[in-house]
Amino acid sequence: MIIIKLSSKIKHITEKQYKKIIQSLNFDELSCPKCNSRGLRAHASYSRYVDFFKRSHKITIQRLRCPECGSTHAVLIEDMIPYSVASYNLVVDVLTGIDFLVSSHAAYLKDKYLTCPFDYVSFCEMNIRKNYLNFFCFST
Repeated sequence: MIIIKLSSKIKHITEKQYKKIIQSLNFDELSCPKCNSRGLRAHASYSRYVDFFKRSHKITIQRLRCPECGSTHAVLIEDMIPYSVASYNLVVDVLTGIDFLVSSHAAYLKDKYLTCPFDYVSFCEMNIRKNYLNFFCFST
């Protein structure tokens, strides 16, 4: 998993914004989270839903492949939590008591994240399963 940290935060990312960021990346500068080799290549993509509670929409997520070790990695933008349709901002809103309708989804998020350190990196690390994770800074 590769997470791009932007110099300016995007609260609700759209497909168009995501594509623009991905197109401006130099994949040769990114290193493989598994073996640290550089020179990742575009491999595939998949659709993912984001912002589950407010407005759900699909984004096509870019996957990169390491030519050295063969592992593949999704490229996410900061605020997207790996393996979660909920964004970091949404989880923070739920945990800080922003009034949502009584919802099993809100209760699930509270149960899952309430005991976790209250920061984006911790939320990501909690969800990476057995995958590797790298953060890269990018100026927008």
